[in-house]
Amino acid sequence: MDRSSIIKVIALMVTGFGIGIDFTGALMLVPAIENSFDTDITSTQWVLNIYALFFAMTMVAGGRMGDMFGHRKMMIIGLSIFLFSSVMCFVSPNLDFLIGARALQGIGAGCVWPCTLAFGATKVSKPEHRAMIMGMILAGVTTGNVFGPLISGAAVNFGDWRLFFLANVVFSSISMITALLLMQRETQHKQGEHIDFSGIGVLSFAVLLLLYGLDVGADWGWTSVPLLMLFFLSAVLFFLFPKVEKRVKEPVLLPQMMQNREFRITLGLNMFNVSAAFVGLLYFPQYMQKVLGWSVFQSALGLAPLTVLLAVGSIVSGTLYNDFGPKRLLFWGYLIATIGAASVVVMPDGLGYFQILPGMAMIGLGATLTVGPSGTAAVCAVKPERAGLVGGLSFMTHLVYGAISVACATAIMYVTSLASLGKQLSADGVTMSEADQRVINGGSLTTDSAQAVMAKLNSAEVEKVKTAIAAAFDTGMNMAFIFATLSVSVGVVLAMMLDEDKLHKVEG
Repeated sequence: MDRSSIIKVIALMVTGFGIGIDFTGALMLVPAIENSFDTDITSTQWVLNIYALFFAMTMVAGGRMGDMFGHRKMMIIGLSIFLFSSVMCFVSPNLDFLIGARALQGIGAGCVWPCTLAFGATKVSKPEHRAMIMGMILAGVTTGNVFGPLISGAAVNFGDWRLFFLANVVFSSISMITALLLMQRETQHKQGEHIDFSGIGVLSFAVLLLLYGLDVGADWGWTSVPLLMLFFLSAVLFFLFPKVEKRVKEPVLLPQMMQNREFRITLGLNMFNVSAAFVGLLYFPQYMQKVLGWSVFQSALGLAPLTVLLAVGSIVSGTLYNDFGPKRLLFWGYLIATIGAASVVVMPDGLGYFQILPGMAMIGLGATLTVGPSGTAAVCAVKPERAGLVGGLSFMTHLVYGAISVACATAIMYVTSLASLGKQLSADGVTMSEADQRVINGGSLTTDSAQAVMAKLNSAEVEKVKTAIAAAFDTGMNMAFIFATLSVSVGVVLAMMLDEDKLHKVEG
């Protein structure tokens, strides 16, 4: 690459680094947020899910607006939104305010990310450098994924999880300055584009209702009429989505792409690779903190086998893409991730950190071989002027399914751990109301509500309850990873079905 291209790639990696920090760093804060706002995992998961959902739903529009008005301009607008919302997260007085600010952060990131990908795919000196540059941009993101937990761990050690979002302000400011100084203005843009707000809106509400239903299912009752109506309404919106798409001028899913079987398979490959990684990023740190008793910073270091592999592997997968092609990389990546997720389930209890270490390493390696190649395959399958749209579309499917995976896994985990907790307490002769069991289910005993429950017990009962909670969390996490294993295994089948030659003729 020439000097100009190298400078552009560095600027894009800096922007990706700032986005990467936010995602994994916020995950590490879940127990601290539970304690701060006296809530449980089913509520705090929205700190992840609302961000992922709004990020995903904004990406297609953000990518297309980048094609229309300039990728540099949209990146700067998105970074401005991200910076403002980071300040809002920092001053959040309650969980609802924080969730709203995280939604706004997702909108900002959704404007930045597809334009970052499109800039890398279209503003380089030689087309054959595309895959390598995409890998380097992803390396910037995944390097941020490594440092994000360390920053959030340091913030909690300093006594306030909100300091993490102050770091967001710093890094988004650096990214904005970098974009302003190192990326040239674009003078030519795609004309006559339209944004499918109706399709995006219908799909967003469908996913949002599904996620909300999975969140409140344990409280409302899984067979309750209100919950079934909620799921029914979500299903109706999913059914209406393709009907709406047929009526708009330029739908989110362009017909000439969706008519190609290989491109549809590629979108599926962008989806299923996130299940094990997202579930792992949520539950591995909690396991280390709630079961092993580690600090947030120690948990961040303990997560390194997953996050470091993601960071290093993004560069490697970018260089391997042209040599081996997406089919082989995706097949082996999905297979390794499936084995890794299954290992969390089958490893015997009582091994401590070594119960999850093999799974972390294999999930990290599997994600390394699937996340970059699946996104690169989708972007490289279309003409350059569609790069922003397809970059947003591929990562939209990636994040939407990631949010759904986390919601499903959390619902499964919560119900399973609650049943296990009640059974163990009964076996130990500890009498506790169902309401009190719900308060302590999930393993966080430092909230005000949990401490009030524990204050009712004598010292012998306290120790029995702590042991029961740890065992229940472990049981629930295992069930969550059974779901993740089944989900990721779908990608093995899709990778085997992929025909690379037909894929690259999608707009030929």
